[in-house]
Amino acid sequence: MTVSEDLLTTTFTALAPRIARGEVSPVALTEAMLARIAAIDPKVGSYLRVTPELALAQARMAEAEIAAGNYRGPLHGIPIALKDLINTADIPTTCASPILRDFRPGYDAAVVERLNAAGAVTLGKLALTEFALYGYHPTYQPPHNPWRLDHWAGVSSSGSGAATAASLCYGCLGTDTGGSIRFPSAA
Repeated sequence: MTVSEDLLTTTFTALAPRIARGEVSPVALTEAMLARIAAIDPKVGSYLRVTPELALAQARMAEAEIAAGNYRGPLHGIPIALKDLINTADIPTTCASPILRDFRPGYDAAVVERLNAAGAVTLGKLALTEFALYGYHPTYQPPHNPWRLDHWAGVSSSGSGAATAASLCYGCLGTDTGGSIRFPSAA
């Protein structure tokens, strides 16, 4: 199944019913989104880590479950991304800091457990300011605004905002304490 460009830039609410009816393959969708990330994200820099093996395994499982009549709901088979301060079992959670470069949590955050239970497909971990605080650590490249690469992408959840704006995922998680989602949304 080929995935058209307009399918990669649609909303997951428009996509979910098509996946449920078997019109769109979660595997083909995930492969196409991973190819889009590989083509576009080197300029945008929204992802700190892409997890293609995990994403494809989850997409295959979603596709098999849906084909067997076990559709879990609107996130089943939908490729999403997570801000890199949300714990993911055995996948580095760095908080964009060299201090946690090799930190691999032994458990998933509750929100990740719920996304997994819903059948979402995890594409990877998104960039942020170090520990979601004031600035970017010098060893981490800040994300760029995908609409104008020389413009600000916002603060803490800037990777989430940039990935969403560039259609590099159908949804993502960010966090907001003092404008961390609001500033990237405005940018």
